[in-house]
Amino acid sequence: MHVTLGVVLGLLPLIAATLLWRRSRATRDIPALRAIGVATAAAVLAWVCQFAEAGLWDWTGLSLVAVAGKESEAMLAMFLFAAPFEEGAKVLCVWPLYRARRIRRARQGIALSAMAGAGFAAGKTSALLILGHAGLLPVARAILAIPPHVICAVIWGATLGARSKTGWFALAWGVATVLHGLFDHIVFGRGPGVMVLSVPLLLTMLAIAYAATRKATSLEAALGQSYRGSERPQSAPPWSEPPSLARVWHALEPKQQPLMLHWIGLGMLVTAGIGIVALGAGLYAGHVLGLDFAAADEADVRSNGPLLFLATAVGAAFPLAGYLVARASGTPSVLEPALGAALAVLVGVLFLSVTTPIAAIFALALAPIAFLLASAGAWFGTDH
Repeated sequence: MHVTLGVVLGLLPLIAATLLWRRSRATRDIPALRAIGVATAAAVLAWVCQFAEAGLWDWTGLSLVAVAGKESEAMLAMFLFAAPFEEGAKVLCVWPLYRARRIRRARQGIALSAMAGAGFAAGKTSALLILGHAGLLPVARAILAIPPHVICAVIWGATLGARSKTGWFALAWGVATVLHGLFDHIVFGRGPGVMVLSVPLLLTMLAIAYAATRKATSLEAALGQSYRGSERPQSAPPWSEPPSLARVWHALEPKQQPLMLHWIGLGMLVTAGIGIVALGAGLYAGHVLGLDFAAADEADVRSNGPLLFLATAVGAAFPLAGYLVARASGTPSVLEPALGAALAVLVGVLFLSVTTPIAAIFALALAPIAFLLASAGAWFGTDH
């Protein structure tokens, strides 16, 4: 039964990718056989990765599942091997076309990388269900892991235009690998009680992929490249849409002046201080409401409600800290407050990884949201 289920669920990403391919205008100048070849190669490599990872875990005694006292080993296995291995396999399906100059436009790179991600998701899903254990939880995990394969591939695929630099690809691939590794660690390496943390991570991936694709296509249009054949681009959608996202993004870009490092350090201290106050307020409010913060358990979804309550309380500190630092520094950019918030989160994760590992996972999963909240708060504090 689970073999049939694995085949059926494995076909879902391929069917969805085929339907989107047929309806998209950006894929009309890409041969269908080329897309089929990329997807097929990715599906085969997904099976190869699954067997290779299983063999490595048996040989070394490592595991992607975090157990008490060995959480760091599971995270190292994910971030140092599994995540880069799988994301690199998807690149291998597209890179020969890039080297052969078959990818001349950003839209082609986005479309072909998405097909690679869909093919890899199909192979990975079928391999997990056919070779693994049957049950509702494995099926839920396999389905939940499908979108990140495509989204992360689009993040680095957006940099594969004809005039793109490999440095941007390396950065995008690194970001995609870290996000995907953290997502898989939460979904596969932890208990079902923390799977809810995959939702903010998935939203973060979508936002980054959206920003990367819009930026790539708008830059390509600005450089005068055509979208199909030798035809000149027609009034491409400007990067200023939607306005709120674009203006915050523009504020994140350097303003042709050096970063004020002292304000980054002060921003870290301010964010940490306000975060501690918010944490204390959340603990007091939880005590008044009768919440049991010691009952958090990865194996029980309902028991992590108090931790989500605390995460919401601490999250409210980031926009306030970003606003205060931006107003005090007078910088036209939000980089200093945002980087200060990122450093505060990093210090918090390092501390929690020693004292409370499950809370460190919460902090890691919510770190991108905290960064965006601090950036938004800083944007309101700048003169724009």
